[in-house]
Amino acid sequence: MKKYILLSVLVCLLFSCGKKKTTIENELSAIGINKANYNVIDTFFYKSKKIKTLRFFKEKSDYIMVGFYESGKKKSIANIKNTNQCFDKFIDWYESGKPKWVRQYDNHGKQIGKNINFRENGTFEQEYDNDTKESTDYWLNGKPKFKYIENVSQSYHYDNGSLMEKYTQKIKGESYVEYFNENGDLVFSGLYKKRILFKDNLRYNGKIICYFNNGKISHFENIVNGIPNGKFYAYYGNGNLKYESEVKNDEEIYYKAYYENGKVNLIRDRIKNTFTQWDEKGKLIEQVDISVRFVPVISVGPCHPFR
Repeated sequence: MKKYILLSVLVCLLFSCGKKKTTIENELSAIGINKANYNVIDTFFYKSKKIKTLRFFKEKSDYIMVGFYESGKKKSIANIKNTNQCFDKFIDWYESGKPKWVRQYDNHGKQIGKNINFRENGTFEQEYDNDTKESTDYWLNGKPKFKYIENVSQSYHYDNGSLMEKYTQKIKGESYVEYFNENGDLVFSGLYKKRILFKDNLRYNGKIICYFNNGKISHFENIVNGIPNGKFYAYYGNGNLKYESEVKNDEEIYYKAYYENGKVNLIRDRIKNTFTQWDEKGKLIEQVDISVRFVPVISVGPCHPFR
């Protein structure tokens, strides 16, 4: 439901002139919106009749759109031109008033600068730089968790922010790889060529074992002729199991992947020929017979041949 309300009417009816300021008035003041600067305000309501959205018009097709929670607290603000094209800053807030999502657009509606998601405690959750094409996910403590630069590199991090694994693209299908202990020590460096691991231009043979600062293993695999052999496993930087698998005679026996919260993501069982997947809350998504239906390899970890 919407009404077009002239400013003179809005002052008395919507904002209760002469009385104590409403929550919405205080919120508008906090974000620099002066209703006296606008000729028309377009109003949308919740079913409860509380204000959901206000659109402040200076021109027919250009306006500022402000959204509210039912409590009256600000929820979002966006600058719109040509009816539906964003420009300048677009901000979302938590009901607590802390920023939730901040991004920016140029005059043509193209996103520019940094796109930032915040947790309610104020720390970064995710950041994307539209100029450098770099994306960063963060741990709850604000330290980097995963970094990705398009066509350049990707890296996984321990929860103290130090490097865990880093893959730097050489050419398509080939990447330099580095594995680290949580204390920052480099454990192994090599080159993946089409998912085969090389060291000094030879197919690698040996173990790769990395450690958390508490002495527990963070990454283990035994490499034979460039591919994993036997059981191998790895953990997220927060200590939760990331995946575990077993390979015999170059054939995968099983592969089990986990979500970051510790719940099982998927199990690919080559003995039973089944593929089973759950969501992050533990609800079954699907279970299929992979002897009669092709199930693509789902890459949960880095580029190993059986993932």
